[in-house]
Amino acid sequence: MTPAAETPPELSLLLTIARVELSEPCQDLLRRLVAAPLDWDYLLAMAARHGLEPLLYLHLRRHCAAAIPGPVMESLRANSTAIAARNLILAAKLVGISSHLCSQEVEHAAFKGPLLAETCYGSCALRVFHDLDLIVPAARIIAARDALGEIGFRDKYGLSPAQQSASFHFGFEHPFTAQGGIDLDVHWRLVQKFKSPSLDMEAIWRRVTRSRLFKAEVPALCPEDNLMALCLHTGHHGWIQLSHFCDIAQLLLTYPRLNWEIVRSHLGDALTARIVSVSLYLVHRHWYARIPEDLLATISADAEVPRIAGRVEAEIWPSLEPALSTSSLRWLLDRFSGVSPSLRLRMVAGSIVCPAIEDIEYFKLPGIFSSLYPALRPVRLAIKYSFSHEGAVR
Repeated sequence: MTPAAETPPELSLLLTIARVELSEPCQDLLRRLVAAPLDWDYLLAMAARHGLEPLLYLHLRRHCAAAIPGPVMESLRANSTAIAARNLILAAKLVGISSHLCSQEVEHAAFKGPLLAETCYGSCALRVFHDLDLIVPAARIIAARDALGEIGFRDKYGLSPAQQSASFHFGFEHPFTAQGGIDLDVHWRLVQKFKSPSLDMEAIWRRVTRSRLFKAEVPALCPEDNLMALCLHTGHHGWIQLSHFCDIAQLLLTYPRLNWEIVRSHLGDALTARIVSVSLYLVHRHWYARIPEDLLATISADAEVPRIAGRVEAEIWPSLEPALSTSSLRWLLDRFSGVSPSLRLRMVAGSIVCPAIEDIEYFKLPGIFSSLYPALRPVRLAIKYSFSHEGAVR
């Protein structure tokens, strides 16, 4: 990639190394960027924020180690070693969790985390992740919770069964934790229904496959549905982190013969299409990901996609604390500019009244009053943000 003139050199460097293998032009660009003046403290802070410390260390060590200040390399080495050690612990835990769920006949699939690292990066050490993610059918969430309890997992927020039921009813994921600080997010949808109404979860379950993780096999999303999961995850977090795009790019490199009709089958509404379009547009633009020409034409036909991507590039990626966060109501509205008023209203209403686990933990209502959570969520938001000018929806 040839960086834009206004792109900070530190961001250009991170965009260059945000992949497992560097082409010769990327290697040359990396050496030129390292030879120019750099704010090394800013670079290290940005690498941590974007989840790219292992890849930065890998490529600096391989291609230009002699040009890097010693303290910088030592910091990256120490952090990358700690990340790798933690990742191996989480990977081993995932194998055990999956084995137990299989023994209890609880359908599930792993995604992101160690499985993605091993499958698409070739090593658990190269991808930063802090917890584990499983998806289960919505009808099996109670069975999954009970099975996880048998192997030491408890509700991360300490919610009562009634409060858990409210979370399972209104949400799309719920966090559990085990001894040793092992956190596990159990999902029953990839994102909230109001963000992606056309997502076909039943079809996703019909296509679940198995993937190898070390010497074991665990249930996994098929590559096409995994692509959707990654694109939606990236958009759900406001396209804030470069490592999320690296995930998508590595998946597309690993599976060059995707059945794109499966991907298109999920894009039946403008909200889903916008989230996925911005994600794929940026991966194509900066990682040169191969995307079918007709799909690129569809993406380009939405004039809002390059405009939104431009804001992401200019206002989110270079900042250690981006102002365009997922809690900004104004940014939420801007991200879906041009979408029909009814769908935008659906998105805003869902963001404001659909209870998050923070609302359930904050109010702790008895089960008989759980229907009040949608009405109380705006109250919590008002308390938290004191009716700030920007507005907030987290």
